[in-house]
Amino acid sequence: MMKNPHKPRKILRIVCILFVAVGLISALPMNVMGQDTLSFSLDRNVGMGFGSYISGTFSLHGTGPDTIQNISVYFNEVEVHFVTVNTFSWQFNTGNYESGATNITLMGIDEFGTPHFASRTVVFIGDALNNIIYIGIFALVGVLCLAKYGPQLMRLRKK
Repeated sequence: MMKNPHKPRKILRIVCILFVAVGLISALPMNVMGQDTLSFSLDRNVGMGFGSYISGTFSLHGTGPDTIQNISVYFNEVEVHFVTVNTFSWQFNTGNYESGATNITLMGIDEFGTPHFASRTVVFIGDALNNIIYIGIFALVGVLCLAKYGPQLMRLRKK
């Protein structure tokens, strides 16, 4: 039985398409809607983010209805940021906070003293795990390059 010489290339193309798809998905901002249009989004500035797993520097953009007079940002019920407007942008680095599951909550108070909430749980990845992930990605890219170009390099070396 004869092996298909194009099968490794087909597998390599599929793996490359998967990498591109994961890269595109991880670049999307996380949007969270709360009650009465109080909402926030997380945008990656530098670092990595895949779904709810994030590491690096992120911008948190919050917005609420015109009646909101101030907004507080809480990480695991600890206030980390406060503004006296209904729309803001704040930058933070996950390395400045404890690794693990983190509940990000926005609480806005309107002119009548009524609280409004929006909340999302994310996982802050520690620097050590972040480095392991990067090393794994580089190793996988190296293996894929060797799989694709290794036979050509061996033929050139034999000449």
